[in-house]
Amino acid sequence: MYHWFRPRGVASGSRSPQLEITPELFERQLALLRRRGYRSQQLSQAVRPRGADGQPRRPVVITFDDGTQDFWEHARPLLAKHGFSATLFVVTGRVGGHSTWDRELGEPDRPLMGWDQIRRLHDDGFEIGSHTHSHRALTELSDRETRSEMQRSRRVLASETGVEPEFLAYPRGRYTERHKQLAREAGYTGACAVVLRWSDLWRSEPYALRRMTVKGTESMLHFRLRLALGRFVRHSQRERPVSRRAA
Repeated sequence: MYHWFRPRGVASGSRSPQLEITPELFERQLALLRRRGYRSQQLSQAVRPRGADGQPRRPVVITFDDGTQDFWEHARPLLAKHGFSATLFVVTGRVGGHSTWDRELGEPDRPLMGWDQIRRLHDDGFEIGSHTHSHRALTELSDRETRSEMQRSRRVLASETGVEPEFLAYPRGRYTERHKQLAREAGYTGACAVVLRWSDLWRSEPYALRRMTVKGTESMLHFRLRLALGRFVRHSQRERPVSRRAA
């Protein structure tokens, strides 16, 4: 999972500089993936059982959250150059504007892509998913507000791209068992979370699909280790039963 780009040699203004990556480092990572025989897949392909028809020997799902303008400027041409695609999660209520949702965290506002760009990406084979309608933390919302965030985003994406999105990415990776149920009820096939602990590596479920955050502050050795660890993630087609305590 990636977020934002920062040109090499430019000082970061972010409170989370590890989420910024230079185009040069991103291209080195793509080149490594290509040399090692990895092939990109859409999430809808990747969640199929291993060994299913059409599965590449070394699949990889590349995802970007937020839909910032720097994806168009940097990621899109580099992905095309190395023969990869990606899944992009956009905040439908902010398309064409700025990422104002992280102001309270001290993050700068970043320009976001417009609908013309997102439709072009969709036409070029990129998978477009939902990052909700306004990027509000779902854990701070009521069920009614959460339903609105999920359903409205899905309707807008269907209207703008002509295809209903299959997948949702929880804002800031925060969710509960209730949010998994609400995502299912909203019509999503699955929802993306992030790897926060070592134990997260061992199980990935339809509504808690585990993604590793690729950090721009890490070396290529760290990237290789992430690839190695990713082979141990086991995706289940079923949700883990929830105990009363966990619920």
